[in-house]
Amino acid sequence: MTVTALDVLRQRLGEPGAWGRPARPELWHASEAYLGLALPADYKAFLDLYGPGTVDGYLGLDRPVDGSREEAERLWCQGRSGERDPEAYPWPFHPEEGGLLAWGGDEHGNQYHFLAVEPDPDDWRIIVEGETGEWFETAGTCTEFLLRCFDRVDRPPFLDPRWPGRTARYRPAGRTPRGGGRVSG
Repeated sequence: MTVTALDVLRQRLGEPGAWGRPARPELWHASEAYLGLALPADYKAFLDLYGPGTVDGYLGLDRPVDGSREEAERLWCQGRSGERDPEAYPWPFHPEEGGLLAWGGDEHGNQYHFLAVEPDPDDWRIIVEGETGEWFETAGTCTEFLLRCFDRVDRPPFLDPRWPGRTARYRPAGRTPRGGGRVSG
């Protein structure tokens, strides 16, 4: 049996406390139809397992729960389409071709994006935009990136050096004492 990055991440974060609901692909289909593209499989699998919340109270993640158009607009509103100052923004934002698609945010104002360039979303790169204009780019899936954050390798130098902590857990939305990401309650 092959051990995936999600399996290892699950060992580190522990079993999901309040979510752990079976995957409901129709909820992701609504978001993907709204975006006009498929989302990475491991990202969806992680959020199907853990639900909306934060990794160790720091990195906020959200996911569809009702599949409505209003929800998709709230989750995926990028708000910066058309910004093209190449010095400040080296990539366009979705829905522009090959644009950045935000998937999370942390308590320090850093934004986490997929670089939606490759035809296969599982090959998209991870881009982290620092709150003061720094950029970090890395290869690998969302769960592989999160594991590298735990291991303190190939991660943005501007992230909180204490994150994630040794006893990091996933905190479901509504039970997170601090935030900054795109998590709803």
